[in-house]
Formats: sequence, C-alpha cells, structure tokens
Amino acid sequence: MPSNESPWHAVLEAALAEESERLGLPAEIELRWNMIPPMDDWIVNVAGVAGEGDLAVVVTARQLALTAELVRLLDDSAGSGIIRILALPTEKFVPQTLSELLEATGIEVLRFSDN
Repeated sequence: MPSNESPWHAVLEAALAEESERLGLPAEIELRWNMIPPMDDWIVNVAGVAGEGDLAVVVTARQLALTAELVRLLDDSAGSGIIRILALPTEKFVPQTLSELLEATGIEVLRFSDN
C-alpha cells in the first residue's frame, strides 16, 4: 500500500486479485503505487513475488479525463511484454471510440467500485 492510501485502494487490489487470471497475472503479486499529482489517480507497477519482475502497469482514471491521449500514454510507456491495464470506476462511461482504441492497443480494462 502507498504511504498516503486512499479508501478505494483496497477495492482496486481486490479487483486485481479477482481478475488476475483473466489479466494474465499470477495469484500473488506486489504493488508499487506512484501518485499522479495533484489528483487521486495512480500508476501502479505490478510485480510477481517469485522474482518475475514487473508484469503489468495499471493506470487509474478516477479523476483523470478519459482521453485517447491517456490511452496512448499508457500504451507507449509500458515496456514490451508488460500487461497494460486501465482501472476505471464502475460508473465511469467509456465512449465507443475510446473503447475501440483500448481494444486495438490491447489495453485491459479493470472496473472497480470506488464508492
């Protein structure tokens, strides 16, 4: 957990654990949280506990605008072989064009409740 944890972090971690098989992650993972100031959004590096190194990068978009630029940034910034995940609150609307871009780039969408 990050030092300045938000109440929804545990919910996101639970969603990652629940969806780990679908996302191609091992059952046991370690998370490194990096805040995207000034918002309560984060970049989360996901590593395996068995020495696999970084397996995935998660970008949360609770307050960040959901744009094509955000999707491209996530797609371009992750190294090869890294699973890219965009974590969205369950109630956040994803326009069709953005949904198509996420699918075309292979970025996984992880929904979580942050209420």
